[in-house]
Amino acid sequence: MRLLFFAMSSAGYGETLIGMSLARQLKPAGIECFFIIEPMSEKLLRGSGFPYTVLDRSMGGFATLMVDDAVISFRPDAIVLSDYFTFCGIFPKRYGLDPWFIDRYNLPIIPIDIWEWANTAFSVDVFHGKAMSVNRRILEMPAHLRPVPICHLDQDQQTFPFRLWEGNERVSRRTREHLRETFGMEKEDRMVLLAVAGWQQDKYSDENGDQMAAHVPELLVHYLRQLPPSARFVMVGSVPPVLEALTDRTHVIPACSPSRFNVLLGSVDLVLTLNLGATTLARAVLSDIPGVVLTNRFDVPEKPDIDQVEAELGGLSEDVRSWLSRTLPMYPFRMWPLGFHSFLDPIVVDNPYLSTFAHAELLDEPAVLSALHGVLYDRGVQDDLARNRAAYLETLTAHPDTPEVFASAARRVGLV
Repeated sequence: MRLLFFAMSSAGYGETLIGMSLARQLKPAGIECFFIIEPMSEKLLRGSGFPYTVLDRSMGGFATLMVDDAVISFRPDAIVLSDYFTFCGIFPKRYGLDPWFIDRYNLPIIPIDIWEWANTAFSVDVFHGKAMSVNRRILEMPAHLRPVPICHLDQDQQTFPFRLWEGNERVSRRTREHLRETFGMEKEDRMVLLAVAGWQQDKYSDENGDQMAAHVPELLVHYLRQLPPSARFVMVGSVPPVLEALTDRTHVIPACSPSRFNVLLGSVDLVLTLNLGATTLARAVLSDIPGVVLTNRFDVPEKPDIDQVEAELGGLSEDVRSWLSRTLPMYPFRMWPLGFHSFLDPIVVDNPYLSTFAHAELLDEPAVLSALHGVLYDRGVQDDLARNRAAYLETLTAHPDTPEVFASAARRVGLV
């Protein structure tokens, strides 16, 4: 069987990595995969062993000619969208194309459904008071592949969860010690990884979104400065300049090769993120690496609304109140700085994945500091989270292997 993957991530690696994880797991079953990608994902595909074609927005509508060539030469049996949301948005926005030009190939289409679309209203909350409507066509597709972690493990006639499982990211003690020596760390130091994707520091057509992208790192620096000196930070990707101000104990690394990032991830004591859906967090959980997620549930349009936040949290520090006063309006987000808060409600309900890492509200200074300090230094907190990760991983291990799951999905769309 041959699969043509559309992995059209233009500002982050997550969706492409999910597609590649699926393709790697299917390879032993004799399934061949070919990728259609955007330029930024080429560093992931180069050397991966998977053939690929790169589209560029400068091609405009002529990008379809490149896809035509790939279909003619590769002769796929089906198309996989990695993921549905990205595919729907990228072709109209960057190429001026109706994404469903792929219908002309008369091939089964299997979407990777990262966000459990059937449980949503197909409306994504972004920035302050705005929403994006998304095409409902996925509901007509007979089989949806859902990556786990992130999604629930529940399966039905249309939904086929598959494990994002490619082995443990942990590195050897020797590699870990060598990396720490390179960074000038002592044996007792704690290494915190913060990866910032390009889309998190993009320029948006929304002043409030730009403001939130710029100012949230200021509050994060305020929190990180309060951790003990033994907490050291490795920041990777599009790191905001304000975070580089932690120069006395921070190492800033531009977006790097997958192999180098894997070594970093496998060496750290904590993954810190402001993105609940981050693939880095999922990979950390699968590798038994602790994580902390910071999100915001408060809609704070004006200064008088700050009092309501304070009442709900049982207090606000002066630093947070001051920061909030000059940052308004603030909107809820589970994926900073876009939003995606109410949109992700279905995913977080009764999802055991959320028990595998610590979580705190960004505006709750005592809770943020407690979460960070606890995961780094409190053995009781560490052991509790480790037990939750172990239980979750045991559940995943009992789930059918990915080739078996995919075979069920393939039967559903009439491939076998």
